[in-house]
Amino acid sequence: MLSRAARIGPARELPGIKRRRRQVLAAGFAAFALLTGCSGTGSTISTAVEDSASAIATARLALSLDSAGKLTKAATSTALDDALKELETSRDSVLKLPTASEEDRESVHEALIVLDLCAAAMTTARNAVASGDGAPSISDGGQQLSEAADRLSRLIAKDGGK
Repeated sequence: MLSRAARIGPARELPGIKRRRRQVLAAGFAAFALLTGCSGTGSTISTAVEDSASAIATARLALSLDSAGKLTKAATSTALDDALKELETSRDSVLKLPTASEEDRESVHEALIVLDLCAAAMTTARNAVASGDGAPSISDGGQQLSEAADRLSRLIAKDGGK
C-alpha cells in the first residue's frame, strides 16, 4: 500500500512557512553582508598574504616536480600561471583597501612591497620554465620563490600578517 505522501503528492508549503523562510534567508544574507563589509584592513591583508603564501608553495612544488622530471613543462607552466593569477588577485585586494590611518597605510605599503617581490619571483620562475636557453635557470626561479616565501612568512609572523 502506498504511503499518504505518495498518494496525494508532495506536500504543499503553507504561506506562513514560506514567508518565514524568506525572512530567515534575508536575515542570513544581511548578516553575511554586514560581516564581510566590516572586515578590517588587517584581516584583508592577512588573507591576501596567506593566499599568496599558498600560491608560492604551489609554485615551489611545481618547480621541484619539474626539476625531478615528474611534471611536464606544460603542467608546470599552468601551475605557475595559476599561482601568478592568485598573487595578482591578492595584490589587487590589498591595493583597493581604504587606508584611514597611518598604521593602515604602512601595513598596506609593506604588504604591497612583499607581494610585488613575490610576483617578480613568480615571473622569474615562469620565465625559467618557458626559456629554452636556461636563462634564467629553474634554480634561479626556485631561489627567488624561496626568498619570497621567507618574506611572506615574516610578514605573517609580524602582527599576524596585519
